[in-house]
Amino acid sequence: MEIIRIVLPVILVSLLAICAINLAKKKSKNTYKKEEQKAENYMSEGMAIGMCLGTAVGISLGKDNLAIGMSIGMLLGMIAGMNYKK
Repeated sequence: MEIIRIVLPVILVSLLAICAINLAKKKSKNTYKKEEQKAENYMSEGMAIGMCLGTAVGISLGKDNLAIGMSIGMLLGMIAGMNYKK
């Protein structure tokens, strides 16, 4: 259990950094388009699912980690939802 508490934040931060780099690469390719399109993606659905999963992980790690788990889950769900178009 102690190993999970040490390794889990490192894994989550590294995944977040990889997603942020990929998102920045996609956005840099799309800056040349003149037309602005309305963002139609699954951001809100991803946030809801991420909050649920983050709450579950936060509770499993202890009641002190509930807020951290929920906020990180919401962030990861939002990032995942933004990458999928409707």
